Amino acid sequence: MMKKFLTSIIIITTVFVGCQPKACEDVNCNNGTCEKGECICEAGYEGPNCQTEQRQAFVAIYNVEESCNPGNLSYIITVSANSANASEITINNMGDFNFDVIATVSGATLSIDYETGNGARVVGNGTLENGVLTISYTMTTSSNQVLNCDMVCTPQ
Repeated sequence: MMKKFLTSIIIITTVFVGCQPKACEDVNCNNGTCEKGECICEAGYEGPNCQTEQRQAFVAIYNVEESCNPGNLSYIITVSANSANASEITINNMGDFNFDVIATVSGATLSIDYETGNGARVVGNGTLENGVLTISYTMTTSSNQVLNCDMVCTPQ
């Protein structure tokens, strides 16, 4: 009797589960994987189908107002998404030094830990809110001069 009961439960469960539609069957996760009908995006992507690169929100030409321990500066930077890594952006002319710095984007934040070609090291973080990019960073030059800077970047 118990054996028939267990067999019946197994058959009913198999039929019931087999009749339910597969949750991920019609879900297209462009840059992610589907789990239980929802997309889990790869790093650097967002949206219901992982179709949007997070870094694209940062891409612009910005007017910069910067305060550093040696003084205040006004200049222009360009942020581009020209890396194959969907989580990276390139900041051109950071600190008005005319070199590129690579930053890693996660949502509306960025982090910098980058060694420049001329031996300087840049470490910092920033946020993008309502189109305005703010970055705080420390640059240690090849001659060990330390610059602590805060940037407010508004799109042109």
